[in-house]
Amino acid sequence: MATGFRTLRARLLLLLLLSLLLLAFPLALLTAKEAEKAASEDLRRALLARLFLLKEEGPGEEEALLAELLRLAQTFGGGVGFVVGEGVRYTDLSPPPLPEALFQALGEGRPYQGVHAGGVAVALPRGEGGFGLWVPLEGVAGLGRRLLLLWATWGGGVLLLVFLLGVLGLRLALRPLEGLARELARRSPQDLSPLPPPGIEELRPVVEALNRLFREVDRLLKELSEKEALSRRFAQHASHELRTPLAALKGHLEILRRHPGESRALEGALRALERMEGVLGGLLRLVRLEATPPRRVPLDLRAFLEGFGLEVEGEGRAFADPDLLALAVENVLENARRHGALPVRAFLEEDEGGVWIRLLDSGPGFPEPLLPQAFQPFAHGGRGTGLGLALVAAVARAHGGRAVAENRGGALVGLHLPLGSLKEAPGAPFGEVG
Repeated sequence: MATGFRTLRARLLLLLLLSLLLLAFPLALLTAKEAEKAASEDLRRALLARLFLLKEEGPGEEEALLAELLRLAQTFGGGVGFVVGEGVRYTDLSPPPLPEALFQALGEGRPYQGVHAGGVAVALPRGEGGFGLWVPLEGVAGLGRRLLLLWATWGGGVLLLVFLLGVLGLRLALRPLEGLARELARRSPQDLSPLPPPGIEELRPVVEALNRLFREVDRLLKELSEKEALSRRFAQHASHELRTPLAALKGHLEILRRHPGESRALEGALRALERMEGVLGGLLRLVRLEATPPRRVPLDLRAFLEGFGLEVEGEGRAFADPDLLALAVENVLENARRHGALPVRAFLEEDEGGVWIRLLDSGPGFPEPLLPQAFQPFAHGGRGTGLGLALVAAVARAHGGRAVAENRGGALVGLHLPLGSLKEAPGAPFGEVG
């Protein structure tokens, strides 16, 4: 039973049925009550009207009056007529008891009407007494039962018809939801194209949320694919960069095995080992940068860069890891010594999103073919390991920023450090090293 109402359709149909029942049942009772009340009021008014007419035109003799009252009682479906004088005379041998209020009203010379002993009693004053009728309310009470029976039969049929129309309307209303379910079911896992606009306004937030989810999943899948491709290229370049010094080392060692005193072979072997050590050291630093979050402290970037003996223009501050930032600066300086020319000048420039650190050497600049891939691992112009600028880019990424390489009268390397992290400690003091 509990599983039968897990669907939205079943719950809505149950809600519709309960709503109809809660509407119909009190309405039926109220209609029956109001009908009984209206019939009782109409009966009293009709009896009083006939009694007034009888008082004006009726016979003066008591016997004749009782005969007229008997006829009236039979006209209204039974009952008892009575005449009040020295005593009370009835048109029936077993009359109901009359209320005391009736005798009091007649004694005061005013009419009486009321419900007593399951019937309606009305009376008019006449001389020292009066006359009247008592008519049972069985017909009026039966009116309520008949109305309830009509509600149970015809009303039940109408209720069933309304319920069936509600079922049909609900099916039509849920058709866009079923269409959305079919659209999602027929899609392949690779299909992340946006869903079409829904046919009803209530489904629009659901479709928009799904489309946002599709866009995010598509972005993550593309990013994962790019990282996977980058990892493959990285592994290929790493194996190539290590294979070259290994082959050279093997050749030099073979010469030393044949000619133990060959000094040039020994020097070549040491150079090959040094190159391998540089490649492996750079790879380890890259792995650590990707795996370890930076240790951020407030830095006065002008004082920090002047600590490397650089000429600095501008001011700037950031919430950064001084060790990682020092690694980036040292690699740029090493690049300038090997491939460009000293001195290196530093420029600081703050913008709305953060602060730029730009380092410009005095050399000829980057080879144009190398610029698009300057920050790729193992990208170099024929000398070095090709990991220096890759480490610079990794430092920028670790801080949530980015790196750029340009030619501006020399090789320029820029790091952008966002200021968003600075909000974590807005009142922190700034010093030379944090």
